[in-house]
Amino acid sequence: MTLPSQPYIFPWPTLQAMVGGTSALDLPRLTLHSLQEAEGFLERYGFDWSLEQERVDIESIRQEALAFMHNELLVDVDLQVPAALSEEGDVRRLLLLASNAEGEQQQWACALLRVMHAFTHARSALDDWFGEAIRMQVLDRFAPSLSDADGTLHLGTGNDSIPLHTFSIKHRKSVPSVVMKLLHKVENVATDIFDRIGVRIVTQSRFDALLVVRFLRRSNTVAFANIKASRSRNTLVDLDWLKSALNTVDTLIAQGDLESDKRREWLREACQDSPFPSSRGSNPHSSREYRALQFTCRQLIRVPGERMGQPGQTLRFFFPYEVQVLDRASFEATRSGRASHTDYKRRQRATVRRRILGPAICPDT
Repeated sequence: MTLPSQPYIFPWPTLQAMVGGTSALDLPRLTLHSLQEAEGFLERYGFDWSLEQERVDIESIRQEALAFMHNELLVDVDLQVPAALSEEGDVRRLLLLASNAEGEQQQWACALLRVMHAFTHARSALDDWFGEAIRMQVLDRFAPSLSDADGTLHLGTGNDSIPLHTFSIKHRKSVPSVVMKLLHKVENVATDIFDRIGVRIVTQSRFDALLVVRFLRRSNTVAFANIKASRSRNTLVDLDWLKSALNTVDTLIAQGDLESDKRREWLREACQDSPFPSSRGSNPHSSREYRALQFTCRQLIRVPGERMGQPGQTLRFFFPYEVQVLDRASFEATRSGRASHTDYKRRQRATVRRRILGPAICPDT
């Protein structure tokens, strides 16, 4: 294969994307100069332009990207993709437009290609093929520990049971939701989406949320060795305060100022008025009012080989799911105000729009 000629020694933006930590989504332009170079780019990306089915697949992705821009990205602003670009069905020419000198068409071509890039990465083959089996196996880890006593949902049994407000497992994350998330992430690939499946546990009090985490560990409902440490977040209970409170309550019991069977209730009441952790999560779109314990666990999933024409074999793979534990007050806050999911999505959309379209197209966002 003949290497394309370059007008300079190093294509600096591309070099930054490869070894400088810049996301491909943040490149200002491409550096392609001919249809042949565009086809070479597509081939290395993963699509063979000479094959009709691959051209059909690319066009399907382009249509999905256009619909996303119309229905999600541009829904609350007076902007639309120029007709000349939305009608251009030859992605090679879009690549060449994105390589032009600065101009409105070049910027819109880049924006459309960025969204197409996200759609290409948005789907998970494992989720597409085995999504329902994955969700059932995750739910099967939690279901045996849930019970309904006197109209109140509980996690666990006996003296260690924890009253819950709600328990829910999130259904499959939609492709547009995955795309929106990919478009605001630096590493915009689907393997970095860890909440395609999610479990939400809502307790009556903040202290009970800690008891839930303890129960999940003690009961081996989740395997702590399979938790992705960099994804753990705590914005609900200050652990330094908790250590001090545990020492205090033990001292009170030792001095005879508190009965031992009142220990949990004392901690529950004290925790309600305790300070929240000062550290914040890494998601810039989460409100400061959003409070939860969150972690991501990988579960080993088993799929019978019969489903793949391999009787007697078993396919095993790890699949991540997110666990959110929050108290009722924090849960109610997610349904209105700045901590609500609607406000979260609005902030996320504004960030993605600024990144994908850039200030030249929408200077007021």
